[in-house]
Amino acid sequence: MEELLMLIFKCLLLGVIWAALLIPLIFNRGGLLKYLITVLVIAVACFIFRGYAFTINKMTVIALVTLVIAWITSMAVFEKESKVKSKVIAFSCVMAAVSYLVSQFVSFSIL
Repeated sequence: MEELLMLIFKCLLLGVIWAALLIPLIFNRGGLLKYLITVLVIAVACFIFRGYAFTINKMTVIALVTLVIAWITSMAVFEKESKVKSKVIAFSCVMAAVSYLVSQFVSFSIL
């Protein structure tokens, strides 16, 4: 029972992280209800796909590292465009994680 409860908390934590990244991409304006629904949908998806936990965790780490890098670079590039900045940062984080996901399933040698 304790393991199941810990798994649910982990899924909710992943839901909170990914909802914060996806809300600017999905909706024009955020809100508490939209955020809660997004967290629950992502948490349920993480629970269903818990067999892919390594890939999901790696995607989350990549998205968080990209968040820091995108935030730092956006300070210099998007100094005055604050309305666009959150969407650009969120988009770059999600695309970094998606590119990792695609790289797990598509492999080819370059050299």
